[in-house]
Amino acid sequence: MRRRTFLGVTAALAGSGYDAAAGSADNWMTRRWKVDSCCVLPRGAPNEYDGSVVGDPCIVWDDEVHTWRMFYFAGAGKDHEATPSRWTIAGMALSKSAEEVAPGDWAKAGPVPLADTPGKRRGHKFWVVMDPLRVNRAAKIRGRYWGLHVSGASKHIYAVSAERLAGPWTCVEKPILSPNTEGAAPDGKHCDTPTAFWFEDLGKVLIFYKAYPLRPQTGQPNSPFGSSSIVAYWRPGEASANKRHQILIPGKGSEFCRGWVGGVQLLRDSRSSRWYALLNGSPTPPEDTSNREPPPSLGGWAVCKGADADGTWEVDAKHSPILRPDQLTATEVKAGMGVNFWRHHLLVTPTGRARIFFNSGKYGTEQMYSMIAEPG
Repeated sequence: MRRRTFLGVTAALAGSGYDAAAGSADNWMTRRWKVDSCCVLPRGAPNEYDGSVVGDPCIVWDDEVHTWRMFYFAGAGKDHEATPSRWTIAGMALSKSAEEVAPGDWAKAGPVPLADTPGKRRGHKFWVVMDPLRVNRAAKIRGRYWGLHVSGASKHIYAVSAERLAGPWTCVEKPILSPNTEGAAPDGKHCDTPTAFWFEDLGKVLIFYKAYPLRPQTGQPNSPFGSSSIVAYWRPGEASANKRHQILIPGKGSEFCRGWVGGVQLLRDSRSSRWYALLNGSPTPPEDTSNREPPPSLGGWAVCKGADADGTWEVDAKHSPILRPDQLTATEVKAGMGVNFWRHHLLVTPTGRARIFFNSGKYGTEQMYSMIAEPG
């Protein structure tokens, strides 16, 4: 990544009118976070598209409806027509307003509409390509929005595009990221959990994805089957993304994600002109090639040591993890939280209020919850 990308970042943000309004200059990693025990989005009925799981949020501002649009992983209920393909649906929800984003302020808006989808493929773990300098702002590239989602038993990452965030979204015919089954590649089993950010002056999308190995990794002696985070570059319209390198590798040190790591939300501290990220991980390594993410899944932070977002990263130990299951109160457990905290996602409102959304509960039955930032 060329260093010129980041020159004058503060001025660019100020010129956009977004910096002062949305608090993007804050380093949210240094704040204290308090759990809101009320459920943000509950599971639907057994016959509904999200009757099993509600989680993995991605939230962007939608200028068309003047509020926040949430895309989420919607696991279909046991009586839904999608069963047994339960993990193939993405849902949407809308907030009441730019500032009303707490539990009770979100209304479900149905499944994400996909048009002209080859084989009627549906995807989950939906992520809208974002502007890296404006938190929660979707990037518009040559007049279209772009997104990524996961599909297939052996997980592949597909690109989709739309003129409106509400859709319909059109899926490209072939995946832009697929497992590399040759040798001992770190993504030999799955390419999963993508996040993506449009760097306009490069004309490229920087993708972070969660890589599951098919074979044991010699560079991960304490977690040979643990998933890592890999970066890739992609230009909309290209048949495939260019895989680069691992930025976060499990099995090292005593940090909270020494078992596995993934789900990177890129963030920018404009005061220090440094990149940092909200992510998920676990101290528990997978035991074999099943490559499931053993609990607990925890949320925490990572920091970029250089100027370039595709450079060297390290897990933050001072402020991570944000919360452990054994720290939950009886009220929070009664509300359905426990076992895991998945796919943390930061939302910052125009007045600078911040809330982290995540899903929690037993694997396959999660619901959406949140944490609020205490005054800093």
